[in-house]
Amino acid sequence: MLVQNSLSEVLRAREELFSKTNWTDPTSQLQNRVKGEELARYFLLTESEILGIQNTIRLLVSTTPYYLSLSDPSDPNCPIRRMIVPTSDESIFSEEESPDPLEEERLSPVRGLTHMYPNRVLLFSNHSCSVYCRHCMRGRKVSSSDERMEKADLENAFDYIRKHPEVDDVVVSGGDPLNLADSRLEWILKELNEIPNVKICRLGTRNPVTLPFRITNEICKVIERFNDDNLSIFCNTQFNHPRECTKEAKDAILRLLRVGVSVGNQAVLLKGINDDEEIMLDLHKKLLEMRVRAYYLYDPELIPGSRGFRTPLARGIEIVEYMRGKIGGMGIPHFVNDLPGGGGKITIGANWYLGYHPKTRQHAFRSAVTKRIHFSFEPVGSNRESYYPIISDSEWEKFQNQ
Repeated sequence: MLVQNSLSEVLRAREELFSKTNWTDPTSQLQNRVKGEELARYFLLTESEILGIQNTIRLLVSTTPYYLSLSDPSDPNCPIRRMIVPTSDESIFSEEESPDPLEEERLSPVRGLTHMYPNRVLLFSNHSCSVYCRHCMRGRKVSSSDERMEKADLENAFDYIRKHPEVDDVVVSGGDPLNLADSRLEWILKELNEIPNVKICRLGTRNPVTLPFRITNEICKVIERFNDDNLSIFCNTQFNHPRECTKEAKDAILRLLRVGVSVGNQAVLLKGINDDEEIMLDLHKKLLEMRVRAYYLYDPELIPGSRGFRTPLARGIEIVEYMRGKIGGMGIPHFVNDLPGGGGKITIGANWYLGYHPKTRQHAFRSAVTKRIHFSFEPVGSNRESYYPIISDSEWEKFQNQ
């Protein structure tokens, strides 16, 4: 049974945790992770959070002291806290939810490998993360020791890639591949580097956000060694809120950049955390200052216990629409839905293009800056007019009057 402490006791416990952790040592951070019911020592938990910790149907609960330090112990609406502490929503398996909505297991020819796109595969390299984010879309596997990838499993995955020369792009994900030992990551990158058809490797890691001290000079040297003419290595991470954009996180990003690894951000749209235009704009401005380019903004997956995080589809469209004209294009993410059933990602954008008026041979657009209607001509002799949505004469008159 969870015992609720007073605020003074919570603050004292936090101070003790932080002082006993060798702060910049990633091993010490992992050794001192806060798990499950231990959260009661470091937060003034609500009834919903107590129920969530006790009854979650999702992955294990765990956070590094560093990431815990970014959270508010007394505010249940703190965005960092919402990503650390389960609520009662996590105990409900809704009818529309699925443990594997993307059908990754159906698309897995060998253990730990998903082949959804013709030329790309996802390698599930590791079941462990520094922080088990409550919105994790791979909760059926992450944090479960049963999903540990042994060396033989990885060798089978490499054999599959070798036998499929159409595969030229490998996403190394998990879990978090940077939670692997340096030697294991070095072996994985060496194997990929030596497969002739593999030209791109993308490391999917949240450690720059949750454990930036893991991005050591040593691990960067490993990555640099295999980031060569044979293999181009990229990194995609996941900052979801401006509060995560710390000096420590920026230092980690800069270490990756110095060894030639560009970093993109894949945020997840989360109800009550970042489903706000100004928060999302502030986040991506801070990311550009950290030299991180926007990549994706994900519509949340239909995973068990996720109802507390899901937003209407319109929210993502509205947010991206709001950002256009207020930040450079490299700071605006593509809003994407990873289609249930293994349909892959599709981009969903604001409706800037309004259609085509055949009589005047003009296209109509809505400006993100002026909000007015602007016009542009189709080339003379074009044979693509049937491609465009047609603007009726009455609609055209309305546009002209605007």
